[in-house]
Amino acid sequence: MKILIVHNQLWAHYKAIIFNELQKIIAPQKDNELLVVQIATIEKSRVDLGSLDTSIHQYPYQLLHEGTLEEVGLWQKISGIHGAIIKFKPDVVNLTGYYDLASWAILLYCKLKGIKTILSNESTAGDHARDKFKETIKSFIIKQFDGYFNFGTLSKNYLLELGAKASKMLVNRNCVDNVALKNIYDKYRLNREPKQQVLGIASHNFIFVGRLIDYKNLFNFLEAFAEAQKQITTDWGVIILGDGEQKEDLRQFVQTKQIKYVSFQRGVSWQQVPEYLALSDVLVLPSYSEPWGLVVNEAMACGMPVLVSEKCGCAIDLVKNGVNGYTFSPYEKDEIKTILLKFMSQTQNLQEMGKASQQIIQEYSPENVAKEMYAGYLAVL
Repeated sequence: MKILIVHNQLWAHYKAIIFNELQKIIAPQKDNELLVVQIATIEKSRVDLGSLDTSIHQYPYQLLHEGTLEEVGLWQKISGIHGAIIKFKPDVVNLTGYYDLASWAILLYCKLKGIKTILSNESTAGDHARDKFKETIKSFIIKQFDGYFNFGTLSKNYLLELGAKASKMLVNRNCVDNVALKNIYDKYRLNREPKQQVLGIASHNFIFVGRLIDYKNLFNFLEAFAEAQKQITTDWGVIILGDGEQKEDLRQFVQTKQIKYVSFQRGVSWQQVPEYLALSDVLVLPSYSEPWGLVVNEAMACGMPVLVSEKCGCAIDLVKNGVNGYTFSPYEKDEIKTILLKFMSQTQNLQEMGKASQQIIQEYSPENVAKEMYAGYLAVL
């Protein structure tokens, strides 16, 4: 069995660890072979998050463009992927996404040549406002695939709504490198208080990690935190870890509203994220829309409670209300405030919730996802 995976960017470390585990399964088996076609080195939005570490990619790959994904033209994508298929002669092609003409062209080619296809789907029904005409076209395209790898239950349910068959749902989870993240977190947790003092942050903190853009819903979250502060005397603060177009507006908002103990930190690479999680107590992801939300995996792997918007793809799978955190409507500021107050008033056991997070996230490991993917490739063949 020869497997060809098309992936958008080589930079994505969280995919590298899955591909590495998949290669470990495939390599010892006779007549089995893997190739990952990486379209570009990185997306523009991630250029400032650290340089590319090629050493983490321990699987066979081909890079089509040494630059950003946005620089790659339609024909360059189609010809590059098509050329790789002709040379590699795969039995199954795993495409990432269905949203551009390059995917459509490769899907059509595979159908004509009798090559099985699997769709890796990140979308959920709540991602965007849905247009009926576009959904009809999308439904037709999706039905052409032989199997589906989904980012969780909401992702799977969306494809089912579009007419995909339940029997073709082959993978329904997403993961990070749980072990590596926990090791880094434990190292920096030992030096927590001195680092907090150096950075001038509170002794207890909620933390947001990600791009500072509109759909992350940070203004609503910060206003809820400000209102919670008025109701209780506490040393809880907020760490905002990341960069983006809203950063200066958010700073001004905090200053105008006189919200205390809010610390803005620059965006960092994934290896450095646990350093800041170690300075915090609870992760918050208040997004209006999120295909999955891998930062939730990261925080749970480090043993932290998580507060996650119900619009995030991972919420239904990873968050058990009252056990390892809470879900909430991103539009309901009072609901967010009430949940924040549960922690700020010390009515929640952070340690027990953190242990629950670690237990839940063990199932979402690179090894388990790779095993499910391999079984999926076998199933469509």
